[in-house]
Parts: sequence; structure tokens; C-alpha cells
Amino acid sequence: MSQLTYNLDIQPFARAGNRDSLEDLQEKHGPSKIYQLANNENPLGPSPKVIDAISAVAPTLSYYPDYSDIGLRQAIVRILGRGLTTEHIYTGCSGFESLELIARGFLRPGDELILSSPTFTGAYAKISQPLGAKVVDVPLRPDSFEYRVDAVLKAINERTRLIMLCNPNNPTGTVMPSESMKALMRGIPDHVLVVADEVYHHFVDDPAYPDSLRYVLEGKNIVVVHSFSKAYGLAGLRLGYGIAKPDLANYIAGLQRGFHQNKLALAAGIAACGDQGHVHKVVSYLRAEAKWVCAQLERMGIRYWKPAANFLLFETHMPGDDLQGALLERGFLLRAQTRNELPNAVRLSLGTREANQAFLGALGTILDESN
Repeated sequence: MSQLTYNLDIQPFARAGNRDSLEDLQEKHGPSKIYQLANNENPLGPSPKVIDAISAVAPTLSYYPDYSDIGLRQAIVRILGRGLTTEHIYTGCSGFESLELIARGFLRPGDELILSSPTFTGAYAKISQPLGAKVVDVPLRPDSFEYRVDAVLKAINERTRLIMLCNPNNPTGTVMPSESMKALMRGIPDHVLVVADEVYHHFVDDPAYPDSLRYVLEGKNIVVVHSFSKAYGLAGLRLGYGIAKPDLANYIAGLQRGFHQNKLALAAGIAACGDQGHVHKVVSYLRAEAKWVCAQLERMGIRYWKPAANFLLFETHMPGDDLQGALLERGFLLRAQTRNELPNAVRLSLGTREANQAFLGALGTILDESN
């Protein structure tokens, strides 16, 4: 009898380990309250209209959802405007899957994907390497984290298929300006697709931020990816979408399975799009918190990078892993950036004023004790 064989052209990643629940963390580390400041989530939660929409559809969960996501795409087009149509949109189960569908559609063994670290490297590797593609890293400039357009263009060869552009960039919170974007789009050859991962775009308050939708409307080789996880507060429902010229968007949408969006996600996404007032409230609140936290870090003499997202990167004299552990013992869950080769840097997801103030107090105490 023949044995089961594996497809060696596909190299899967190791299965993700179990993460401790909040209850587990409290039991291990002692604090009565854990502040979730690690995953760039929305501390104000979703719109009340979303909760109502989910409650309304919940009794019908024994029935399949609509086969088409057209209602959600129509809602997205209404908020985007700009002459975009439903043919420019495809939806995914999270921003991650919206990226993964692109990889499935365009990467083959031996192809190359260019990224610029430190960035969302783990996700970009996970969508490309199992397909047999090679990740080519053209790092950002040290310290400033500036995008090096000339170096990226120089790295392109006949095997290059995708350029991953995280903007605002995770974990640095920095922005690639419009002039750099213009130079990149002008310089790429026809066989290369730019993927503009802009899931934090709502939080940007920088006149230099590029208008990526302009390139979509011009019919360029670009896919812009958005998410409902951040400003909309729907991280738990895993909902995202991509924007591209119609032939690209329709090709990517053709890779989806049937009934690819569940009923709750469809109802929530449509309701979220219909409450832009809530989005403005969230964005205004977190922009104000970013300014306040940055002012406190300056007062404490702590280096940080000016954020254009709902998180910020800061650096201390302590190793990031040690600081992360010390903060966790006091009830604060943050993300050290050792894996991004930033040994003393930690990423803070902005929370409520109460959470941010409590964090800064704990940070000051830990740093004082470590001197």
C-alpha cells in the first residue's frame, strides 16, 4: 500500500501555539486587571449600530449567508466614493486573508516578494513562503525608518512579483510619503504588483500621505488593502477588503470559496460603514491620545517615533523582552520588537486615557528601578 506523501513544493509554517487567555495571564502574573495594549485594537469598541445589526441577524444563523458579498461591497463603495464601483472591491476574512488571496493569485515557486523591514514581516512571509516564493528584504533606513525607493527598484528582477508596502508601517508607525510612492509607481515594471497594506489609514493626519486610490483609478498594478479591525473595532469578526482595478479585483475575488463571508460579518460590515460618525469619534480620540502619550514620553526622556497609526514605537535602555516581562507582571500586555531586530524597542497600542496613564506610571517605575 502506498504511503501518504506531502507536497514538498509547499512549506507550511509551524502551527501557532496557544496564547494565554486574560484569565491565564492574571493567574500567572498576579495583577487583577490586564491592560491589552499589544494588538493595535480599538479600545472604544464597535459602533452600537453594529451590535444591533449582529443581534438582528443572530436568530437566522441556521441558514447560510448570502452567496454574494455585493451588499457589503456597495456599502464600502458608498464610503470610499471617488468614482469607485463594486467591481473595484473584493472582500476577505480579515485584512490578512485579503493579502493572502493576492499571494495565492500571483506567487509561484521561485517567485520573489519584496518587503522592507522592520515591517509586518511575519504575515508577509506566511502568505508567500508556503507557496515556494522567496522573501527579499530591502530594509528601511535605520533610525528614521525611511522607505528606500531606489534600493527597492534596484532589487526588482524578472522573478519579482509583489512589493509589499505597509503604510502606515507596522511596527514603526511611520508613513511613506506621496513623493516616494510616486517614484515607486513610476519605476516598477509591468510584471510587478504593488500591495499597499493601508489597514491603519484612518489614523493618518499627515498631508504627505499618498493617495493610493488615485493609482487604482488610473488602472495601475496596485492593490490597496483595508481592514475593519482597527478604526471600526471589528477585529474579532475578521473582515477586510482590497481595492484594485476591476480585472485585478475580479480575478482575486474568483479565488474565494463559496459563502466566503459569514452572516455576522456581512451585517456588521454594512452597519459599520453606515456609522462614519463612530469612526470619526474613534479616530479623534486616538489621535488625541497619541499626542498626549508622546508628550509624556518626551517629559520622561524616552525616545519614540511619531505615530501615524493607533500605536507607537518607543525605545528605552532596557532590553525590550525584559521590559515586556516587567510590564506584564504589573498587568500591561505590550509587544517587544526583538523579532524585528529592534532589541530595545516596544510597541504600545494606544488605549483609553485611564489605560495609557496607568501604563506610563508603570513604565516610569520599572525604568527607575532598573537604573
